[in-house]
Parts: sequence; C-alpha cells; structure tokens
Amino acid sequence: MNQYNLEELKLLNQVLFALFIAADLSLGLFFYNNEFPWFALLGSGIGLAIIVLCWTGTKHIYFIASLLVYTVLFSLVYNWHTIVH
Repeated sequence: MNQYNLEELKLLNQVLFALFIAADLSLGLFFYNNEFPWFALLGSGIGLAIIVLCWTGTKHIYFIASLLVYTVLFSLVYNWHTIVH
C-alpha cells in the first residue's frame, strides 16, 4: 500500500470510530432511560470533541467533526417524536 491509501484508511477509521461511539452511546441512553437524555448525549459528544481537540490539535479533525455531526444527528433521531409534537 502506498502512503495515499494509508492516509485514506486512517481518515475512514476516524469517521467510522466517531459513528460507533455516538451510535452506541445514544442507543445505550435510549434503552436505559425512560425519556431520552439528549443533553447527556450532546454534552458527552461536545466534551469528547473538546478533549480530543486539546490533546491532538487538528491532527484528528475528521474524528472531531464527525463526532459532532453524529451526536447532533442521533440526538435528533431519538428525539424526533418530542420535536415534531
């Protein structure tokens, strides 16, 4: 594999890892609570993004951006019934 392929795989792993973290946390919050605690999901996603940004700088910017997008997306998905009504 050349350097370009390795860089692409690293970026893909960052995006998929962010998806995995946000999806598992939101699914766990959904199953273990009567009402979905979307503040907990948003707070943990933003907090983890801030921690990773402070530790690594812009080295893992795709992970940080993906984590924030997936956190907002899953928060909207699991709260859709309260937002619409």
